[in-house]
Amino acid sequence: MSVLAPEPAEMAPKPKRRWPRLLAWALAFLFVVAACIAIAAAGTGYSYGPLSKETASRCVAPEPEELRGDEAPKAANSAEKSIEKLAPKGDFIVIDRVENRLYLREGDQVLLDAVVSAGAGSVLEDPSGKRKWVFDTPVGRFKVKGRRQDPLWTAPDWDYIESGEPFPKRYSDRTQEGMLGEYALDLDVPGYMIHGTLYTRLLGRNVSHGCVRVGRDDLRVLWKKCPIGTSVFIF
Repeated sequence: MSVLAPEPAEMAPKPKRRWPRLLAWALAFLFVVAACIAIAAAGTGYSYGPLSKETASRCVAPEPEELRGDEAPKAANSAEKSIEKLAPKGDFIVIDRVENRLYLREGDQVLLDAVVSAGAGSVLEDPSGKRKWVFDTPVGRFKVKGRRQDPLWTAPDWDYIESGEPFPKRYSDRTQEGMLGEYALDLDVPGYMIHGTLYTRLLGRNVSHGCVRVGRDDLRVLWKKCPIGTSVFIF
């Protein structure tokens, strides 16, 4: 009779330690959150940190300083004096190139209100395609640079291209009398002037090649009242 050895008793399972795994998950989660914040900061160009007193002071708009009762008139007078310095001295010319009007003024007083012809705004191209002209009156503040009585006009190339005529062989053949009227006031912009016209019936229309054409009687007033240096405002 054989005696069977007793089966070894099963050993009770040891309790599992969960805190290392939980700690690992917590650290991983914190690492992911920190990485997300870093990526967001890098993408927007901003960084997070404590706000210094200097930075905080810049974020607050300063309160406007109120002028005392006696300072307000002084500020207004100073502004008026600054404007007066910009105002032209003596007579000056104002030209409205859209309405084709010319005004000769002395301060607030209008000495002359004339109907004129400003630039047509048209464009002419050389048949060769190498040149192009825009016939428009310039805008801005200018001065009378020169004064000519019985001025001669030297026709440029565009005059012959526009009329379909060949260029003259001699340069002297380009000179024409009477085209600019009795007087011409040259502006400090090469090629532009205020002058008379043979085509008085077209005054009031934008038909010129950039100069300002004026009728005979009005031109005579400008000649008497506008020396070299007279300011000219064109808009």
